[in-house]
Amino acid sequence: MAWADHGRMPTQALASTPTPTPAESDPEALLAQVVACGWPRLIVPRALGGEGATHPELADALLHLARRHPAAAWMAWSQGLVVEALVRCGNVALREHVLPDLLDGSRAGAVSWAPDFGLASPPHPVSAVALERGWHLTGRLEQVLNLQWMGYVVLCPVWFEATAGQPARLGWTLLRSEEDGLRHEVDRSRPLTRQSACGTLHLHRVYFREDELLADHADTLSASLRVLDHTLRKALWDGALR
Repeated sequence: MAWADHGRMPTQALASTPTPTPAESDPEALLAQVVACGWPRLIVPRALGGEGATHPELADALLHLARRHPAAAWMAWSQGLVVEALVRCGNVALREHVLPDLLDGSRAGAVSWAPDFGLASPPHPVSAVALERGWHLTGRLEQVLNLQWMGYVVLCPVWFEATAGQPARLGWTLLRSEEDGLRHEVDRSRPLTRQSACGTLHLHRVYFREDELLADHADTLSASLRVLDHTLRKALWDGALR
């Protein structure tokens, strides 16, 4: 079933999205439909080739999607926040490498905090052990959305211990699902968590290179993410309650 007429504007396409059939409730199929509706490109500024939608427009689009399929809306929320992180980060090389895969749906975007509280309650970071040109990351992230078997990147908070010349600090990394030491378990106990590929992410000595760091100090990026997170999460729950 096609969700939208591709000749229409993305916000209108999402607004007219019909409820998927049971066969389309598979996580991979749901993500493909979210991407086909144009959702990720709404978040990207026009200067970077996207639609440059305003926050009210994004909220309206997600509200309509949440009314029709909550799991798809959860995925859109997660995918959109990872896109926002890449758009706002200072690592241009990383953005140019990863963003196209998020926009065409060949990779899922996973965030490391639950939609219940969002960034109003910061996610518990994983710990980093410094190496010569990177770190080993160890920890566990719970209620992570969009853990697609076909591949994902996860926006992961990291606590960096103090080193010579650097104070202890919170930063952000973007980890690929194929990294050694990274594994996930999808929660299949409820339809919503199963359909949105929501579960627990385990990290054990996952190697992360310094040139792939999303944000060395979390404050600036966290502020941008917190604003969009609040806007989208309100639409997410408003849609679910209707």
